[in-house]
Amino acid sequence: MGSYTVARAFLDIDGITRQPGWQVELPLHRALKLYRWGYIVGPVYRPVPPEPWQVIHGTARRVTSREENVAGLASAIALANDLKVSINDSYADIADHTTAPDPNVIASPNPLTIPALITIVTEMLVSYNAHDDDAEIAGPGPWAYHAAQEAGDHTLASVAAPVNLQECITRLNDIKAKFNGHDADATCHGVGSNHQVITANADYGPVVRFSVRGAESTDLIAWGILDAGTGTVVGVRATPGDSYVDFEFDADPQNDCIISYMVSRKLP
Repeated sequence: MGSYTVARAFLDIDGITRQPGWQVELPLHRALKLYRWGYIVGPVYRPVPPEPWQVIHGTARRVTSREENVAGLASAIALANDLKVSINDSYADIADHTTAPDPNVIASPNPLTIPALITIVTEMLVSYNAHDDDAEIAGPGPWAYHAAQEAGDHTLASVAAPVNLQECITRLNDIKAKFNGHDADATCHGVGSNHQVITANADYGPVVRFSVRGAESTDLIAWGILDAGTGTVVGVRATPGDSYVDFEFDADPQNDCIISYMVSRKLP
């Protein structure tokens, strides 16, 4: 029966993402099935010479997660690296820590993955909490590192070790706020405000990355939103890469947007 050319655009309503300019050639029975499922706009066109596509991966229902948020991980890593530098420089600054420098510097390597991020954030929580405790000691001391009791409270909201990316982001943003406040406190420091962290708070973006074994950058992605979730997001585009697919929305899809997708590749 040969292959048939089906419509060049997928639905642009109800969360189905438009893929302009793409033309898919499929066996007629498969084209009609996709039409019935609502993935195809317009008629099935005339028969064309066979040009088959192979479906290499498909998921009928996948829930987005902030653990897969691209900007969330990238911004958390950037903030963790800046905090590490500022905290370590502050601890070693004898102009600020007039009693003695704090030797409990952050030793974990700069993170590239969520497990490595959890490790360094956990170390920061323990280290900064102990350092700030020294500044909380009332006069006349003694203080191990500081010149006097701090003028304000810079206690962390939680010192519980994070277990995922979301908790890392929450802890990192809190560490930044409390460390900057502590660093600016000229009562317990010789100078103050010498080591402010200026990197923006960690935050989530509109792209989530799903691992898809065997995916390639030239693959075709057909996808749709089944439930727009709390953020009532709209799909923008899907971009395949080396064993992953990035799904972009108009806002952070949070933890409850549900999509379906299919990864196809033209056979040689």
